[in-house]
Amino acid sequence: MSENSPADKGQRNYAQLQNFLSKVLLYGVLLSTAIIIVGLILMIVTNSTGYTCDSSGDLLSCLLHYNAAVVPHGDYPSNLSTLISGVGQLKPFAVIQLGVTVLLATPVFRVFASLVLFAIEKDRAFVYVTLFVFLVLLFSFFVVPQIPLFKA
Repeated sequence: MSENSPADKGQRNYAQLQNFLSKVLLYGVLLSTAIIIVGLILMIVTNSTGYTCDSSGDLLSCLLHYNAAVVPHGDYPSNLSTLISGVGQLKPFAVIQLGVTVLLATPVFRVFASLVLFAIEKDRAFVYVTLFVFLVLLFSFFVVPQIPLFKA
């Protein structure tokens, strides 16, 4: 086989695809880590979560007694709009929560990137499988929380 055979080209494309997708995961983890560190530094500098706490006022006690299952959540962000508002105000807990959200979104973005790359490669089988996985992820994030059985 020559160096420019379709098999060689396919192997190069596959290697480039894998390289790109691995970098998506790497940069997502690095970005989320950086955001969380910024939030922790803000928390240490301000000695506050940025939110009121029903506890003794001790920062560590306030964080350790935060219970997401208890409704209402108090001032802590419980949806995307309050998270964005808290980040805009540089509230340490919201910044940390943004970092965790970026970490959770990273593999979802990787699935989306895979879908786009498989579509560019015109690999229909992988497009369909990846599209199914992506739709299941979106369903689990946006529809399942609206089902009364799954509400906290």
